[in-house]
Amino acid sequence: MLLRIRNFIGISVLILGLFSCNSENTSVSESGHPLLILKKQNVQEIKDGLSLYSMLQSSLEDAVAIADKAILSGVEVPFPKDPGGGYSHEKHKQNYIEMYNAGLVYQLNGQEKYAAFVREMLYAYAELYPKLGLHPMQKNQAPGKLFWQGLNESVWLVYTIQAYDCIYEYLSLEERRHIEDNLLRKVVEFFTVEDSYSFDRVHNHGTWAVAGVGMTGMVLGDSIMIKKALYSTKLDGSGGFLKQIDKLFSPDGYYAEGPYYQRYALMPFMVFAQALENNMPQLKIFEYKDGVLKKAVTTLLQLTAPDGRFFPFNDAIKEKSWVSAELLFGTNIVYGLNEDSQVLDVAKKQGKVMLSKQGLLVAKAIEHGMNDAFERRPMLIHDGSEGDMGGVAMMRMGKAEDQSTLVFKFSSQGMGHGHFDRLAFMLYDNGNEIIPDYGAARFLNVTAKEGGRYLPENTSWAKHTVAHNTLVVNEESNFNGNQKEADKLSPEILFSQLDNDTFQIVSASDNNCYAGVDYKRSMALVQFDERKYIIDLIEVNSQEVASLDLPMYYNGQVITTNFKYVKPQSMRALGSDNGYQHLWLEGEATQLPATSSVTWMTGTGFYTMSFLSDQNTEFYFTRLGANDPDYNLRNLGGMMLRTKAKGTKLLASVIEMHGNYNPISEAVMQSEGSVEAISLVENTSNTKQLVLSLKNKKQITLHLENNKGKLFIK
Repeated sequence: MLLRIRNFIGISVLILGLFSCNSENTSVSESGHPLLILKKQNVQEIKDGLSLYSMLQSSLEDAVAIADKAILSGVEVPFPKDPGGGYSHEKHKQNYIEMYNAGLVYQLNGQEKYAAFVREMLYAYAELYPKLGLHPMQKNQAPGKLFWQGLNESVWLVYTIQAYDCIYEYLSLEERRHIEDNLLRKVVEFFTVEDSYSFDRVHNHGTWAVAGVGMTGMVLGDSIMIKKALYSTKLDGSGGFLKQIDKLFSPDGYYAEGPYYQRYALMPFMVFAQALENNMPQLKIFEYKDGVLKKAVTTLLQLTAPDGRFFPFNDAIKEKSWVSAELLFGTNIVYGLNEDSQVLDVAKKQGKVMLSKQGLLVAKAIEHGMNDAFERRPMLIHDGSEGDMGGVAMMRMGKAEDQSTLVFKFSSQGMGHGHFDRLAFMLYDNGNEIIPDYGAARFLNVTAKEGGRYLPENTSWAKHTVAHNTLVVNEESNFNGNQKEADKLSPEILFSQLDNDTFQIVSASDNNCYAGVDYKRSMALVQFDERKYIIDLIEVNSQEVASLDLPMYYNGQVITTNFKYVKPQSMRALGSDNGYQHLWLEGEATQLPATSSVTWMTGTGFYTMSFLSDQNTEFYFTRLGANDPDYNLRNLGGMMLRTKAKGTKLLASVIEMHGNYNPISEAVMQSEGSVEAISLVENTSNTKQLVLSLKNKKQITLHLENNKGKLFIK
């Protein structure tokens, strides 16, 4: 913490020194324009590299195609009237992409038609913007003027100021003054005066805003804009870029809102940081907080499934992957800083590069075959600005697409985009999502679905604890669904052992999310006899009699059970509130064997969950979709264990990955689970010993004692 304060003070003093003249129009760079990301002095070497490096050439061709189509279509700047996904919304997004690409193309081929197009577009915006009030489709989000939320306006500025930077020297002094006075300064005024709350907020909305304003300040030579971007509108460090870095990233590079929003926020973080590095290298911004921005990129790459999709914690669109435009900037910039060959492998998969010095370096290295295969490793990633607010563990076995990944989440709430999912997990195997997390209830930019906003079901279902693979007490959500209370407290990591190829284990606890209830969860990934097992132990201590539910959702088709269940004659919801109202009850069983099991099939693989049962255990098959009149929820099958407890209760289960089905040869191998019985042979406050008796007469024993785990096989 002391080092962090010294870093902040050091940068503060340096910036004050750089701006000691206190002028509002102090030039940041003496080298001319462009100066933000693509730098004037690098233009010629990038041109020279076009004929040498295919990814650089194809990336320019993509930009030319976008710009040429835009010029052919002509300039259109519609009056803002639509929410996300509507025509005017999408047109303004298209406009900043077209301006950005046209500006880059102008720099790299010198044809004036591209600069003229950007100028004409900026003139049209300079005519429109001063006339606008707040967007007519504003709702709960802080609105912009061009867009229904100010966030989109910030993104518009980040791209647009780069386009303006690229044509700056093409414009006359009078043209610059007109664009700056009637458009760029007006947009900055909106962010720093009219919507200063969002600008100063430590949140991804604030990150985009400070990046756009700071970069505008660099191009305009306005030191006050830059200082506000770094320190907040009050210039006191209560907000701004440095505060964002301090508060939103853990020392491991984990972003508070989760991987999906880390992907989104990384672009303004990395682009603004690169602009600072290019123009104020004395700041050493990429070394701030022990180089956390560089770590943020490599950490995010680890937070992906084998197909590159980000783990869908919190409010996440499940289809997003590392080929997204935002992460393209991150991989290229990080490679330009440290030449990480594994990052280079991801950049190759992205298929294009930045049109900048960083993109040139990436294209050159890939052309020379310098990329190593990206390796997803078992990892524990700490959360919280000081690394003391829980975290996320990835237990991994196998290689590449065949890798099995158990993701155990015990991180902080994640602010407004967080879900009430303390000690939840998800499972990936053989390239498939086996036990999923729901992610967000949202059809992004699909106008017919709430204008592309988050759906009502995001609040009534996706955020609730029952929507996740974790413990639910008394059919209520963690902290009774109170985000502010949840933000104050986090789970605790008890121990982790991730350095073994056949046995990995992580244990965490949460003593705050349910009043009068403490619980801890230990999850182990074990490989034995060509099969993999997840051993799951949850110890609950309740002061009063409590109903305990343990839901688990699955992709695929149920194959068999070792117990009888009854299907209801009529459809009914499992409950009336806290997400239960959205679960159809599809089957139930009350008289269960001591070791109960369910086998299902996902893709071509088989999976069996076995669990300890007693006379108080109930089992339910569920299906998502009840009380969903607009078909907003995905069709998802689930299972739920229910029991009651007072005092100490141990919930023990095993998920086994086994066998496969070949649809070509119609051959089936190892389609049955191997666990015959689960026995809890020792259960004290400090020691737990669980024995899996297999059908081949072998045994797997997990022994937990004093925050350590041991595995015995015989």
